Amino acid sequence: MQKLRTNNKEHYYTFLLLTSILLIAATLRSPMTSFGPLIPFIREDLAISNVTIGLVNTLPLVMFGLFSPLVPRISRKTGMEFMLLFAMIVLTIGIVFRSLGYTPFLLVGTLLLGLGIAVGNVLMPGLIKLSFPLRIGIMMGIYSVSMNLFGAFASGLSVPIAESNAFNWQHALLLWAVLSAIAVLFICLRLPVMLSSRKKVPGKVDNQPSSSIFKSKLAWCVSLFMGLQSFIPYSLFTWLPDILLNKGFTESEAGWFMALMQVGLIPATFFVPIFAAKLKSQAWLAVASGLLFLIGLAGVTLTASSLTLLFLVVTGMGMGTTFSLAMMFFVLRTHTVEQSSQLSSMAQSIGYMIAATGPFLLGFIADSTKSWTVPLFILMVAAIGISLFGYAAGKDQKIDIPTPS
Repeated sequence: MQKLRTNNKEHYYTFLLLTSILLIAATLRSPMTSFGPLIPFIREDLAISNVTIGLVNTLPLVMFGLFSPLVPRISRKTGMEFMLLFAMIVLTIGIVFRSLGYTPFLLVGTLLLGLGIAVGNVLMPGLIKLSFPLRIGIMMGIYSVSMNLFGAFASGLSVPIAESNAFNWQHALLLWAVLSAIAVLFICLRLPVMLSSRKKVPGKVDNQPSSSIFKSKLAWCVSLFMGLQSFIPYSLFTWLPDILLNKGFTESEAGWFMALMQVGLIPATFFVPIFAAKLKSQAWLAVASGLLFLIGLAGVTLTASSLTLLFLVVTGMGMGTTFSLAMMFFVLRTHTVEQSSQLSSMAQSIGYMIAATGPFLLGFIADSTKSWTVPLFILMVAAIGISLFGYAAGKDQKIDIPTPS
């Protein structure tokens, strides 16, 4: 009887952990993807320029880059789940602030949600490796599907909510605070086992990046792959609606096209981690992921019809494949949870600083040239870089990082 009660308790806390992972994943992209389709509404209501809009979507990426190196050091003292609880609280507050309808609150709220998402981005691969060591591929797939599915919902629902009689663009942004608030609740339900684990040390990892990792060519290839595969999506999350409006599509169509692009991510984000985990080398898979981006972006550049949607789905497949591989590289290119978190911290710090240049730079170029042709060409060059760095990052080898004693 005692054994049965113990097993039931373990199953209960495992269920809470799995649900928490799914909820946290759902919050890591939806606050970002809900913003792009609403840009025309926000720009008109707040009377702000494209430069300011670009800054708003650049701020979270800057936070990802600046704060990512600090996350491992803090989580080593607090434990991963306590750090994630803090992140979800901050994320909820940030989303609420951003939806208040004033430019200063929009900027402050964006900084806060960037901070919360940065913690989730860094810690989730390590938490999955620690909690489900024999199911890494399928768990990374489920994690990625949840993230991208809700990201797609956020893109598609934003404009209909903003245009409805009962709501506006502020409600469309505020809606996604519900997910992070529920995530806070489920993590809190795990507090008994989290407090118990702190005495046994699981969930506490010595994962501050050591200086030696920055000397690794493989670590730099993973980081640059991470940066370029983030550069393209976050640029598109900001400016794809404007690109589509320029091609003659309506605001509602632009929002749903953006959502359907992300639907293209979902099969890739589920199956690619499972498939990649069975391969010794993911080099050619990484090359193919860059080519998907290249084909999709070229098609978007050259078409202004229903074919555009097809090429957006191909672009989405590229997003899903590259993102899944980037997350898997943190696990597959390292020996331990500690090393996985170190590589994740380095790659996400460097990667998101690269990605942060996208929304602002491409918006500035588009304003200067009065066209989206040059920005789309820059994205295609980034796609070629993904194939090159992905080939090196996908080879069957591991990074040797001294584990702290």
